[in-house]
Amino acid sequence: MLFENNEEKRSTVWRTVLTVSSILIIIIAVFFVVRLFTSNPLEGSWVSEDNGEIVQIRDSGELTVKQSDGSGDEYTLKYTVDTKTKVLTVQQDDESYAERALSGTYSYNVEQDTLTLTEREYGEQLVFVRQ
Repeated sequence: MLFENNEEKRSTVWRTVLTVSSILIIIIAVFFVVRLFTSNPLEGSWVSEDNGEIVQIRDSGELTVKQSDGSGDEYTLKYTVDTKTKVLTVQQDDESYAERALSGTYSYNVEQDTLTLTEREYGEQLVFVRQ
């Protein structure tokens, strides 16, 4: 066994092991707490329950909308998220997608795997399920 006859060396090794493992646990806990409270809750792929559109939200501030069956155009929009007030703002540069684009300001709510966007001006709701 390790340091059988030397209690002082065993005690030193035991304290070292406890210290290192405690530091690792604290670092891992801090990582998950920071990740939980600072990450974008909307990031990922979402499928519309109404028309089957796939919305991919990236952490880089880009949002891509495409049809689930591959037909139609794929277009990319810029967005910002305010996690304190739970507001998603989607900016549109190209006016050619005005009728079908997701541009506007929405209040969002994420419950488990369901994202609900409520348009702030008219109150229209869009429901998406995480893919």
